[in-house]
This record gives sequence, structure tokens and C-alpha cells, in this order.
Amino acid sequence: MSGPAIPVSSCPRSNKPARAAAVGYWQLVAAGEPFRLLFPVGAAIGICGVLLWPLFVWKAISVYPGPFHAKVMIEGFLASFVIGFLGTALPRLLGVPRITIWESVGFAGALVTVASLQATRHPLAGDLSFFCALSLFVCALGIRALIRKDSPPPSFLLVALGILSALVGVALQIIGQVAPSLLPESAAVLGRLLLNQGFVLLPIMGVGAFLLPRFFDLPSRQSFPESAAMPPEWGARACFALACGLSVLVGFFLEARGFARWGCGFRAVAFVAFFVRELPVHRAGFSGGSLAHALRLALFSIPSGYVLMSIWPERTTSLLHIVFITGFSLITFAVATRVVLGHSGQAAKFQSRLWPVIALATLVVFAMLTRVSADWMPAIRLSHYAYAAIIWAAGVLIWALAILPSVSKADKD
Repeated sequence: MSGPAIPVSSCPRSNKPARAAAVGYWQLVAAGEPFRLLFPVGAAIGICGVLLWPLFVWKAISVYPGPFHAKVMIEGFLASFVIGFLGTALPRLLGVPRITIWESVGFAGALVTVASLQATRHPLAGDLSFFCALSLFVCALGIRALIRKDSPPPSFLLVALGILSALVGVALQIIGQVAPSLLPESAAVLGRLLLNQGFVLLPIMGVGAFLLPRFFDLPSRQSFPESAAMPPEWGARACFALACGLSVLVGFFLEARGFARWGCGFRAVAFVAFFVRELPVHRAGFSGGSLAHALRLALFSIPSGYVLMSIWPERTTSLLHIVFITGFSLITFAVATRVVLGHSGQAAKFQSRLWPVIALATLVVFAMLTRVSADWMPAIRLSHYAYAAIIWAAGVLIWALAILPSVSKADKD
């Protein structure tokens, strides 16, 4: 993916080569790269979302933040990175007009609004706003897809399934708040699972099969010659991806019906089976630099968390943070780092030792261990929630200060 064209000025009184004119930050966003705006917004929302815990523990706020914290992190933090990445990558992959600056600013404003509503305990307004924002994003890409010149990677069926999961999940939660008598308890549980896990897990699988092999210097099995017509091999890979995605959804339905062991087991098996075929990391050795190591940890954490939950379903709330913290959040920041470096002319750093990524991964692991272990220590449980939040926020802040300034740099200087 290349950056926007940069005008070149001439210098008639000098024999030096002409230099590219500087491109401003908003020009880069306007060139169809919403990640430059949404990644910083997402990092800020994430830090604010976790700091609800120390604010509660140290009595700056009086209401238990558990459900509101979760909504801020899913509908604000992770949604910003999902929309920022897809809004940048999909128009390029499909050969369609890119996201405009007004769309980028609109999505960023909508997600900040959603996070603010959830953090201030207005869940219905927050869920409605999120449903509208995500629906508008789907419409923006869907309209462009009608004139596509190329086919998306087959694994991106899982991305569509993940976004559909989020829309169905948040719709179920809206109905549960407006007319709770209309839905059985299992539907409310299913709504939470689809939004909190399906919205992130399925796109990680779909995008991961296409993008993550590059982290390990492996060939991507999702790349096909440019064509609006889908080749026969596309269909076979799409069917496999869809089968794995449906297995994940079966896991959600089973858990919602009270079969938590089977539900978590289904998700673990589907995740591992998909990546063993599409991303054989075991063949890549242990090279690849800091980003590859962070990804190995994240890819290991997700199925490990689900396996542990299937063994100890009574500890699901605690063990789920293995999936969320060292799984979802770490893989989000690893992919975001590559996107930022790749779009700022720093691709040479992809396989190097990146201290901000090392610091982030280390602190994220400590945060996960602190949060998971807290529920085994009731006397100091809440204080450990606060410590885990501060440790995670510190890791994200280090990453943001070191990596995010590059969002203002063009691909070519």
C-alpha cells in the first residue's frame, strides 16, 4: 500500500534534487487513511476506559464500573482500531474510492460519543449510537463494494461475520434494555458474547489469515491475482473460513444455553484449526523481531484462555481477561504498529527490536496476571483491578508516545 502522491517543487537556483513538499496530517487523513485519526482516538479511549477501575477503587466515582468499562473497551477502544484498519485497507484491496476525511472525522466523533455515553452510565444511548455508527460504516464500505475492481481475501468473510455479530449483539442488548420481557435470558447472554467477543475474535481470524503471515515472513494463502471475478481456489478457502467462523458462533450459542465448557471448547478448536492451516507459525521459527514475538504471545493467549475457561467455567470472568488483555489488545497494538510503520516509510523496522513493543508486551502480561489472579484473592481483589488497569494503561501510553507520532508522517519523505 502506498501513500498519497506528493507534489514536487523545483529549486531553480540550486543543483540539489527537488524535495517532496511536506504533507500535513489532515491531508494524510484525507488521502483515505482513517487509521491516522482513529488509532490515536482508540488508544486514548482505551486508557480512559481502564482508568475507571482505579477511579472507583479510590472512590473518585461511586458506581461499580464493570459493565460500563466493558462497553467502553469494546464499543470505543477496539472499535476504533477495527474501523481504522478496515477503513484504510478494504478500499485499497477492492480498488474503490477511499474513505473521505469527513467520514473519518464522523466515525471518530461517533466512537468518542459512544465511549463517553457508556463511561457516564448511559448504556441505551451508547448502544444505539454504536449501532448507528457501525451501520453507517458498513454502508460506506458496502456502497463502495458495488463498484469493486478486485475481490477481497476469502478470509474476510470472517470480518463480515464479526461485524454482523456486533450488530446482532448490540441489537439484542438494546431490545433487552427497552423491552426485557421480550427476550429470554439466553438471548441476553448471546448478545453479550456476540458483541464482546465475536466482534473482535472473528475479524482477528479474518484479517490475521491475510496479514499476519507477513509478520513471520511466510507466504499468504489468501492472496490471488487481481480480479473482480473470484477464482475457484477463492471459494474453497472461503468455505473453510466460513466453517471455522460458524464453529465460533456455535460456541457462543452453546455457552448462551448454559453449556459453557462446550462453547469455549468450540471456539478454541475453531481458532487453532483455522490458524494452523492459514498461518503455520510453527514453520517460521522464532525470528521476526519484536512484532512477531508479540503476535506469537497473542495468538497463544486466545485459545489458551478458552481452553482454561472450558476446564474451569466457574472462573470464566477472570480467565476471559487472558483472551482480552494478552490476546485481543496485544494483537491489536501489534497490527496497529505495523500499519503505522508501513504507512510512514519505516517498513525496515518490521523485523527489528522495537523497545516500545517490548515494553507494551511486558506490561500487558503483568496486567493480565494481576487482573486474573485478583479473583483468587478476595481481600485485595478490587485494588488489584486498579493495579492491573494502571499497568495496562502505562504500557499503552509508552506505545502511544513512541509509535503514534508517526501517524503524521507520509509513506515517502
